Amino acid sequence: MRHRLRRPPTALSDGIVRLEPLDRRFVEDFDALSGDPDVIRFTRVPANRSAEFAATWIDTYVRSWEDGTRAGFAIVDEAGDAFLGMAALVQVELDMGEAELGYIVAPDARGRGVAGRAIKLLARWAFREVGLARLEAWVDVSNEPSKRVAERAGFTFEGIRRSVHFKADQRADMAIYSLLPGELD
Repeated sequence: MRHRLRRPPTALSDGIVRLEPLDRRFVEDFDALSGDPDVIRFTRVPANRSAEFAATWIDTYVRSWEDGTRAGFAIVDEAGDAFLGMAALVQVELDMGEAELGYIVAPDARGRGVAGRAIKLLARWAFREVGLARLEAWVDVSNEPSKRVAERAGFTFEGIRRSVHFKADQRADMAIYSLLPGELD
């Protein structure tokens, strides 16, 4: 199958959450989210961020649609349009038909199934529309809620990559989960 990552879809929705392609509308929301201690601890968001960090991060995703290396979405509440977080294909390897999938949920939206809904929408789109054959989720081994999200969404635990995540002069082990098209419910 030919893999394609072209211009972003208008939106993806399951009636509860909606994924909207990241753009400058979400800079303020993402800036607030990127300051959360758990986001700083468990993601690639740096601890020491510049004032322009959120805009630069979003701009990177916007530009990445052109070269097919990333696909970023804001997670939005379908009922009230509130920003709930982000979900993304953070590294796409179109020639290999695979990508790393990531998700960040705002503190007040955690524990409500938002991440699971978002990654299922993103995975369906990645398999059906982009033509990917494999998705991976890399989760810090101490991030129990995120590991449960991946497992509930149907991802299979494959193992631990030891000392692979480097941030703020510390290294962390990452649990690797994978999802194949036939495994998505």
